[in-house]
Amino acid sequence: MNKPVGCRRAGSAEITPSWWDSFLHLLYPERCLFCGVILSSNAGRPLCTGCEEKYSPAGFICPNCGNLLGSETECCCQAKDKKLRALFALSFYKKEMRGLIHDLKYHGRRSLARPLGRWLGFEISKCGFDFPDLVTAVPLHKRREQERGFNQSVLIARATAAFFNRPYRNLLVRTKDTTSQTTISRLERRENIRGAFNYAGSLPAGATLLLIDDVYSTGSTMKEAAAVLKQHGATVYGAVIAYNFGTRLSSG
Repeated sequence: MNKPVGCRRAGSAEITPSWWDSFLHLLYPERCLFCGVILSSNAGRPLCTGCEEKYSPAGFICPNCGNLLGSETECCCQAKDKKLRALFALSFYKKEMRGLIHDLKYHGRRSLARPLGRWLGFEISKCGFDFPDLVTAVPLHKRREQERGFNQSVLIARATAAFFNRPYRNLLVRTKDTTSQTTISRLERRENIRGAFNYAGSLPAGATLLLIDDVYSTGSTMKEAAAVLKQHGATVYGAVIAYNFGTRLSSG
């Protein structure tokens, strides 16, 4: 996955829907994720024309200092310890996207994972990324996954991997049943998540990974996961559905 050099227009070969997606769209027409109206196509953003105005694209964000970079990945902060080579966010954590994520995570609407994952792949493809060797996800602790019945990040990541026609693998295990990151401060999050992941996979030498989670706030969780993967020789890029910009501002 090379450094993006600017966004390409939609319509390139990489983002053409597969015949299977087109067939499924005939049987089960895709609906706008925000308002539910039936869409004419399953290519591109799963939004109707009206709801596109409510969409807040985030693009690239520096995972080290939090600067919003748009279509660029290089940041002037020149951080030395780059666990993540770059971070891509589909959207900011605003009302409509927050509602989708909550419906998926807390109300069991697993059907949202596939269009969200494909949408994430679509936007990444537009912005110049080469396809990764592998796609993986930030794991939940076994207890929490059993309570929820699924890991929303895995479902999203599998859909993104299918969009890229690349393999998905579970490469990490969450061994530490941490306190919810949403209830503690920025500094507490770093300590809370430290040592929470073990490597549990196999990687080809020099593999480039796309590590996916649902929401990125302070980045403590994704960076800790990326650090473990980097220790095993991977180049790690991050991608999320939503970036919680407000958390960065309020956390200092």
